[in-house]
Amino acid sequence: MAEPAFIYAVDSLGPERFTELCGRLLGARHKGFLLGGVGPDGGVDGELDAVFGEWYAESKGALLNEIIGPNQTVIFQFKHIVAARAGGQAQMRNQLLSLYKCRKSYTCELHRRLVVQKSPNCYVLVTNVEVNSNFRAAFVKQCTSHNPSIGHYQVIGLDELVDWVAGEVELRHLYFPAIFGPPRFNLQVKTSDGIAVPHYGGPDFGEPIPFFYISVLNVGVVPSYVNSISFKAIVDGNVKSLQILNIDNPIMRQINPEFGTILEPGRKQVYSFPLGVLREMKAQGDEVFPFEVVVCDEIGNVYRAAIPEGVINKILE
Repeated sequence: MAEPAFIYAVDSLGPERFTELCGRLLGARHKGFLLGGVGPDGGVDGELDAVFGEWYAESKGALLNEIIGPNQTVIFQFKHIVAARAGGQAQMRNQLLSLYKCRKSYTCELHRRLVVQKSPNCYVLVTNVEVNSNFRAAFVKQCTSHNPSIGHYQVIGLDELVDWVAGEVELRHLYFPAIFGPPRFNLQVKTSDGIAVPHYGGPDFGEPIPFFYISVLNVGVVPSYVNSISFKAIVDGNVKSLQILNIDNPIMRQINPEFGTILEPGRKQVYSFPLGVLREMKAQGDEVFPFEVVVCDEIGNVYRAAIPEGVINKILE
């Protein structure tokens, strides 16, 4: 579960600031994500639901533990509840569920004009409430029975948001200055692919080998260290962290920096891995979709980068 201080901090953001933060987090993960639309009254605590999110997927993408297909529309609605007013996390979850059931004098969130007009394939509730597996199941069951025209329902709760903020150094300092000071440790991760031609000496060259490159640049103000690199992938409907990059191979050890090698500010380390190695991920399950590289430093900071669509297609060939 999230740290108590962080819970309080997110709770204190207020609806507008909370939605702004969520928009930045989602925008960093989903190409084409938008915030917009003025909605009717009826939000939590009488707030005006002024903003909703929309993601029109141009290609396959990962959303929590689901794979979103191309040309599908995903709608996000943001619900910020103050725990002190609601009377605790359990009551907050009950209050959320009540928003998704039409009553005699109340039109539920799923039948509001903005949602109906968009005819989304997936509806996502984004909230500062701590959600558990029972709530997720109850939410999906109630929404599916109440509006079966929307094929998929999901909940992004406090734990996911805290995890995402932990990997966004600039955002956590901007939105939670009392908890996180100015960023001293900060790594920038970029990914790409290319071709390497092995040279065996003299005139002898091998066949070109497709490679995947992970570039780690220290944009902080103090030395840092890469402790581990891994992939995140959706495997048969579950998100798994695949540690296949940390392989004990003499050639790989020769061309890559060792984990724990000092990385001075302004300097870069590049890790290179044959795509043939990454294709081993296909054996993890019947449906595998790699979507993210995760880099951890030695003090526990987490940095992420999306895997380019072209690389994903090559891995899954």
